[in-house]
Amino acid sequence: MVKPAISAHGGFAPMAQRLEEARTSDIGPGLIAFTIVVLLAIATFFLLRSMMHHIRKVPPTFDDEPVDGPPNGSSGSDVG
Repeated sequence: MVKPAISAHGGFAPMAQRLEEARTSDIGPGLIAFTIVVLLAIATFFLLRSMMHHIRKVPPTFDDEPVDGPPNGSSGSDVG
């Protein structure tokens, strides 16, 4: 349980004073957390950029037959 704040004159501290003390305390994410978030954002940008580059290389359809080779997977020679 949280103990109530007691002011210097013996009474309970008003809520505004308690909030002001909480704002001026050392609670906060800090520079290290900010740096990590910025680095993650930069890494995400480059990851998406690379992914879009690879997606552009994907053919619009995936046919069963290769486009450049002979049909039905034959090698083109009648040896055998």
